[in-house]
Amino acid sequence: MRRGSTTPGARHRPRGFAPAAIWAGLMVLGTLGAGCGRDGGHDGMTPGTGGKNATGGAVAPTGGRGGTATGGKGGEAGSGGVATSGASTGGTGRGGSAGGTRAGGSGMGGGGLATGGRGGGGGATATGGRPDGGVPPGSITFSPNVRLNDDTGRGRQAEVALAAGPGGLVLAGWMDERATRVCAFSFSTDSGLTWSKNVSIANASSGSFVGDPAVAIDGGGTMYAVCQQYLDANATMGQTRLMTSKDKGQTWSAVTTVQSNPDKPWAAGGTDDGVVFVSWLGNPGGIKRSLDHGATWGPTQSTGNIIHGTAIVPSTSGLLHVPYNLDSDRNQLRYLRSKDNGLTYEAPRDLLSNMGTFCFSCNPRQHPIVGAASDPTGKYVAITWASQMTGGEGDDDVWLLYSKDGGDTWTKPLRVNDNTVKSRQFEPWVAVDVTGRVHVAWTDYRESGANETWYARSADPAAGFERNLQVTDGHGSGATDFLGDYKGIVVQGSDVLVVWQDTRRDVGDIYFARAAGAAAP
Repeated sequence: MRRGSTTPGARHRPRGFAPAAIWAGLMVLGTLGAGCGRDGGHDGMTPGTGGKNATGGAVAPTGGRGGTATGGKGGEAGSGGVATSGASTGGTGRGGSAGGTRAGGSGMGGGGLATGGRGGGGGATATGGRPDGGVPPGSITFSPNVRLNDDTGRGRQAEVALAAGPGGLVLAGWMDERATRVCAFSFSTDSGLTWSKNVSIANASSGSFVGDPAVAIDGGGTMYAVCQQYLDANATMGQTRLMTSKDKGQTWSAVTTVQSNPDKPWAAGGTDDGVVFVSWLGNPGGIKRSLDHGATWGPTQSTGNIIHGTAIVPSTSGLLHVPYNLDSDRNQLRYLRSKDNGLTYEAPRDLLSNMGTFCFSCNPRQHPIVGAASDPTGKYVAITWASQMTGGEGDDDVWLLYSKDGGDTWTKPLRVNDNTVKSRQFEPWVAVDVTGRVHVAWTDYRESGANETWYARSADPAAGFERNLQVTDGHGSGATDFLGDYKGIVVQGSDVLVVWQDTRRDVGDIYFARAAGAAAP
């Protein structure tokens, strides 16, 4: 959705828009910006600023007995923190999860890990209680944050998307306003340890503009960079544009037109080489598939009259999940499914009759953008969005539906964020690992309205999520009109990768972090 659209269907000329020259195809934008280091932990669960783990310390004694769980509060790290010498005792473990007797989390002694508090004594049955009894959140550590846009100016970067593929391939894309507006992209061949110079799909002609980038990687490693070309200042009609790389970003194809449509493309790579899906909004919106790396496209499957985009979730089993908000007035969460990899589709069905209240007029806005993901087989599926709903804090909260049977049945809406003081949590996206464990990232304003990105995971969302963790190692102002509508989060192997729009340096940069082992079996 374009920056400046504040009501359903509204189309406005975005601020910062500058006419571009004729089609420039592929262009290199500069050198990669250096990342920002981080010592500081979140919620006392990793070393504080400048803190170092003691070395050579003895293993701390067993943590104290966990207390009785109340309200389903799960086992988590004791409050011992990291000691300054090697002799400290581990922190006391807290009670068992959701009425169970799981072990409390391991407190950290000075230089040695406590052997873990014993399980709490039969806590009460959880009713939406927090952690799910898995590994305590203190065991997850996000890497120092790295800036992906390599400009040296103060132009805004927003609307970020992320895809992962085989062999360590990762592709990020975003709207970039460093000069004339372009869709910019950066890729990694080593799971995000290093990143390429930025490349772009430029504006096609003067009097128009670009936005809403999408990215995909298929099972053979072809990368797909997608960009929406708006052909007039009111964004009433446009084209979805595509360029591809089959050699890990060494070269990129000429830019081609995939579809004529007004707005909001999305893309996903199939699990086989050459398979890619693209969707778009409109009256009607649609989704279609290519089997030859985007050279030709099959017939369009209608999604109905939609004014916001879809998610697309392929799988190795042939299950294809396509959820979306059908209509901002009627507000259904509609779900389209294929069991033969997009050759045919079942009749669409509504998973929710009302997705809640969306803050179109907020700064930044929250539109009914739906994120989704599944495990590789398509059996465990998660759908996320942010809205005001009963059971939340009375403002934007992050919600999730979960299916354990490939989309046959679904949970009720489950709240992901665990803040207890009213503040906005919005712009979520989701990933699911090979075990069916769910990983969610979102924009979070709990810290006095600062712009931060937070994360939560769960092995069984119906039983609750682990305690929320901050991904960002810094923060910027949340007093901005636009933060891009969504985040990017993917699972690659045993790692969780996250991208977001960050305001610590200016009005918007694209930052990346990686949590090694957070998706391990």
